[in-house]
Amino acid sequence: MEVLGLPLLSQPENKNEIKEIRPRLGQINFVNCLPVLLPLTSGQVQIDADITEDTPANLNSGYSSGALDLGAMSSFYYLSNIEDLVLLPGLSISTKAEVGSVLFFAKDQIETGCRIVVPASSATSVALLKLYLAIVHSVKADIFTSAKPDLKEKTYDAALVIGDRALTVDAEWSKNAGRIDLGQWWSTNFKVPMVFGVWAARKTWRDGNIEAFEHLSLELQTARDLGLGPLFDEVLKQAEKRTSLSRERLQRYFLEELDYCLEEEHLAGLSLFNEQLLKHSIID
Repeated sequence: MEVLGLPLLSQPENKNEIKEIRPRLGQINFVNCLPVLLPLTSGQVQIDADITEDTPANLNSGYSSGALDLGAMSSFYYLSNIEDLVLLPGLSISTKAEVGSVLFFAKDQIETGCRIVVPASSATSVALLKLYLAIVHSVKADIFTSAKPDLKEKTYDAALVIGDRALTVDAEWSKNAGRIDLGQWWSTNFKVPMVFGVWAARKTWRDGNIEAFEHLSLELQTARDLGLGPLFDEVLKQAEKRTSLSRERLQRYFLEELDYCLEEEHLAGLSLFNEQLLKHSIID
């Protein structure tokens, strides 16, 4: 737990090195991030940062290259680069039960050598799928990536879908294939939340921008509280437009399936996820 805890904020060695440059903040452009993103883009929360909206995979590349200073990222990326990153407190994209937007569909029985198509946009979900395959089926599948995995393609035996696409294809695909909600599988078997995404900053940036780090951490939590509170109706309207799902389904998704906190139980879940990935040689 210590390695995943929130480190004490250290002061930069040379205060003169602090740069007066607007922070570069990454935000995931999936529907599940709307409660945090909408209050920022609508101006309801005035944030002193330049915001980049993109997929988790592209944002991860931005953090690695130094093009982005802090923001939302996949848990797998955070765990893979934990020595270089520091968590923003209080905020995550998690689930304590079914998540509804990380779904694995299989046409038939899962066996070694089966062909599974997965999205290129989320490393955490793919890692969780590999963990599921190792623990439940004791198999190693042939994994193929696609911008838009399609179970209807005859060349694949199974498909992993996430985010907005998972929400939209769920009802149709569930009629003709076996369905596993991977968030539900994790939380049921390990009794801790499944943390799919976190907000974190590059340590080199944080150490030179302590005040900005603390301020942005609070602003992002304020945005979440507004997005799930006074601005929730607008969040639902935007989500309806993007997914064509019913208001009732989306309300259940945001309020019952997703969890936007980062408390001790979430840190425990993140730590256990890391342990399991190491145990099964899914992460270095």
